[in-house]
Order: sequence, then structure tokens, then C-alpha cells
Amino acid sequence: MQKRRKSAQKTVYGMHPLPSEFPLRFYVRWSEGDDTGPHGETVGCHNGLELGYCHEGEGVFSIGGRLFPFGPRAISVVAPMVPHATWSRHGTRSTWSFILTDPARLLFGGPAKNYALFDTTRFAGPQFRSILSAGEYPAIEALILKALEEHDRAAPHYEAAIRACFLALLVELNRLPGTVPTNGVAVRDDLVERLTPALRQIQRDYTRKIAVDRLSALCGMSKSHFRQIFKEAMGKSPYEYLTEYRVAMACLDLKENKKTVESIAWDNGFPTVSCFARKFKAIMGVAPRTWAKAQGE
Repeated sequence: MQKRRKSAQKTVYGMHPLPSEFPLRFYVRWSEGDDTGPHGETVGCHNGLELGYCHEGEGVFSIGGRLFPFGPRAISVVAPMVPHATWSRHGTRSTWSFILTDPARLLFGGPAKNYALFDTTRFAGPQFRSILSAGEYPAIEALILKALEEHDRAAPHYEAAIRACFLALLVELNRLPGTVPTNGVAVRDDLVERLTPALRQIQRDYTRKIAVDRLSALCGMSKSHFRQIFKEAMGKSPYEYLTEYRVAMACLDLKENKKTVESIAWDNGFPTVSCFARKFKAIMGVAPRTWAKAQGE
């Protein structure tokens, strides 16, 4: 496991100017399971392609309103202006390295016209797997780790080495299933920022009943306005998002294989096992026990 880089740059919500000569930003984020870490406090939305690598911990990564359970060696791919956030599992700490860049500027110094390979908006949408398993995609893992290593060492010609890594990464990413032209990702990042208190509350209290009134009040909106804004920004209702968050957290328990399905259902906010099984299958496509068995194969 790599150590956390001391030279990590902090990132803030919104637009991030990239250096003109070498348009990349490298940074490390970490979060505690009690949501006191900096990575769990806000929802990000960046103006470049962001690639991440999880060194330790487990939790849930929210990308464009979709929820993905993650663990060590998970790889994140976030297209420009797609809202995203990471929350660690309660009682654990997660550490990620991230690289933010504009590949066309990095490799060509400007826009790459008529070259689909550099259309990073393709890495989004309901069919694209925004969280990848390093075990399934070892070539992508190796290239990201190589770029991080080159940045840390800063040996002669390291910028050329990183550029070579990104050209190979773009090729690999464009070969992933679900990569299709999207004509840009239209996201109102100001709306996502306004929802941050509600998203953080869902992360903290997902095992309990959460009334929409409470979430809307946290965001300073009426219930109807909150529902409208949430749907527009996240692509689903608050209840749908909460349910998907519960299922994502239940996946972590299922992978551990230390609890019964009944306990997992109750511990993740589902009133009954049948309700859990129904919601899980609707979101994951298979029954909880079937999904858990496939993880152990």
C-alpha cells in the first residue's frame, strides 16, 4: 500500500484552475467513518477528468446520483462536472489518491478536435461503471499507480512519463462498457452544493427513518422545492437515493460474510428481510444471497 503523499494539494468545491504548462493536480483525501474527515463534508463537482485510487478503507462513493460500494484498490472515474462524494463506513478510515486533469490540454496543449478518445464526457451516464475493481482491470490500476509514483519521485522527464500514462489510460477507459458520446454532462453544481446538508444527513442516519421534511429543513427549502431540486440535481427522488445508499452499505456487509441476511437488512435500515430482498434485487439485479455468493467466487 502506498503511503499518503505529503505534497497533496487540497481541493475545494467548484472550478479548479489547472497549471498552464502541466495541467494536472494531485491530491489525497481521507475520511473517517464518523464523517469528521474532509472528504465526507462536501459534494465535489470538478471541471476536469478525475481519477481516484483507494489505498485503504471501505464505504460508498456517490457519482452523479449513483451509489457504489468501494474497498481497497477501487478505482474511480469521474467525468467533468459530475457531482460526487465519498463516505467511509462507520468506524473505518478510507484514504484515496486523486488526479484531476484535462487530457486534451495535458497531451496537446488545447482542445483535441474530432478526436473521440479525448471526449471525457463519455465516462458518465447510467451504463458506465464509474467505480472499477483493480482485480478486474489491472492495466488501469498499474497506469494510475505509475502516474502517482512518477509524481512523487519527480525524477527527470517525469512529466513526459505521466503524459504517456494518461494516453494509455484514455485508451483503456474508452474500451470500458457503457462508454458512449453524451454531448456533455449538464449538471447544475450550485444545486448539488445546496443539497450537501441533506446528503450528509443521509450518510449519518441511513439506518433510521428519515423524513423529507427534515432533509428539506436542513437545506432551507420547502418540501416541494427540495424534492424538485433533488430530482434535478441527483436524477432521482430523496427516497430512491436513500434506498440506494442503504443497499450500497448492505453490499459491504454481504462481502464480509459475517452476518446473516436478516441482520444485514435490519442494520441497514430495512424494516423486513422481504423489503430488503425486493429493493436489493431491483437495484443490483439479483437477490442478496446470490450477489454475496458471486463475490466469494
